[in-house]
Amino acid sequence: MAAFSFDIDVPVRSEWSNVDLLITSVENCFTAMFADVEGCHALAVVTGELLENAIKYGDWSGGHAVFRLHVSGLDKNASITVENPVSEDSSQVERLFAALKWLEGFSSADEAYRARLLEIANTPPGEGMSGLGLARIAYEANCKLHAERDRGRVRVTARLAL
Repeated sequence: MAAFSFDIDVPVRSEWSNVDLLITSVENCFTAMFADVEGCHALAVVTGELLENAIKYGDWSGGHAVFRLHVSGLDKNASITVENPVSEDSSQVERLFAALKWLEGFSSADEAYRARLLEIANTPPGEGMSGLGLARIAYEANCKLHAERDRGRVRVTARLAL
C-alpha cells in the first residue's frame, strides 16, 4: 500500500477569531481523513495552542499582520508548524526556548505536566507566566515540541502520531 500523505499550508491573519476557525477546520479536515476522532481532536488542540501563542507573542507592529500554519504528515504521523514574526529583542522567544528546554529535562510529558501544575499551584497569583500550554499539549497529545528562530521569525513545531 502506498504511503498516505497530507499537507495544509496557509497564511493566517493575526486575529483571535481565526484561532477557533482554524481549530474547527483542522479537526474537521482530519476527522474526514482518519477514523481516530480522539487523535484528530488532539491535533486540533495542539494547533490551537500553537496559534494562540503565535498571536499572543508575535510582533504585529510594522505591518506584520500574517503568520503561517503548516500541517503535514505521512500515514499516521503529523507535524504542525506555526511561524510568526518576532521582535529581535523579544523576551518571549527566550522564554519559549527555556520552556522547551525545561520540558526536555523530564523523562515523560506526563511528569513535566504534573511538575508544571505544582509550580503554578505554588506561585503567588500574578507572578510570572504560567507556561502551562506547551506542557499540556506535550502531555495530552504525546507530542514532541521544537522551535527555531530565523531572521525575525520563530517557528514552533509539534510532531505527533495520530
